[in-house]
Amino acid sequence: MAKLPVAMVGAGHVHAPGYLRWLSASPDVELVGVYDVDPARASELADSTGAPVLASVEACLSLARAAVVCPEPTRQFGLVQAVAGAGLALLVEKPLGVTPSESDALLGLSAKMPLSVALPVRYHPGATRLRRAAQDGSLGEAVAVWATNRNRFPGGWFADLSLAGGGCLLDHVVHAADLVGWIWGGSWASVRAEAGVLHHAGLPAEDTAMVLAERSNGMIVTIDPSMSRPDGMPGALDLTMRVWGERGVASVDIFAERVGVYDRTGRLRQELVGADMDGAMLGDWVRSVTADLSPPVPASEGFAATSLAFAAQQAVATHSAVRPV
Repeated sequence: MAKLPVAMVGAGHVHAPGYLRWLSASPDVELVGVYDVDPARASELADSTGAPVLASVEACLSLARAAVVCPEPTRQFGLVQAVAGAGLALLVEKPLGVTPSESDALLGLSAKMPLSVALPVRYHPGATRLRRAAQDGSLGEAVAVWATNRNRFPGGWFADLSLAGGGCLLDHVVHAADLVGWIWGGSWASVRAEAGVLHHAGLPAEDTAMVLAERSNGMIVTIDPSMSRPDGMPGALDLTMRVWGERGVASVDIFAERVGVYDRTGRLRQELVGADMDGAMLGDWVRSVTADLSPPVPASEGFAATSLAFAAQQAVATHSAVRPV
């Protein structure tokens, strides 16, 4: 079987290097090149994988059958528009747009091209086991969910609203919201939220938030998406979910598998081991494109998860309950 020619269009997101490494190592992919608005960054990433640097989006379109769009969030929409007419299959980094109008437009574009959203957490074995337990009746009807997706403040473009498009609500709510939708189906009925800058003075958007949402079936979901962990904290990133059902309680800790590593100065860092969620997601996407199948994470599901983040932003602004789109 011929390799799938894939280009990376936009490489400013923190997940871009990992995606690029996987693509360059995959026996099923021909990585035709990397384009980014910052040529130096594109060159650095390309050098690490042996891929060529591409000078323009048009160069990507002429060489690739599929593209991974992975820039800073506010540059996503323009790049997707730039490739929209070429018929390439797309894997687009979350969130799906940084405003409701962008998200709605991207959802519309997905009717014209195969567009999958990069939401890898649903590929974690713990997430798939939780979904199985929810769907086979082991837990009974789910009554409440407590989820967290916390981290330290990453710095870089996260401190620039013109690139990030928002704060922790936009960046972290989406993963937990997608898991809830993927596991239980249904829709969001209402959301309340509060947020603020509590840990890093001077940020243009919130680093701390709490979201309380209700599903259409009455299930209550609470999400802590805060970038509240201390700088330098080993194992700062988490994504956890605890579910209370009529027949039992279940928990999942996505980043629990870690190895502590001490450097020469005695400083401890935590290296993630175990499941390769990104690789599983990328492999599924490549197979879907090669076999001309439906996108594994359809834009409609990325839209639903991102819509909860937008509604939470509105709830913070109005201090009232908001119904997500």
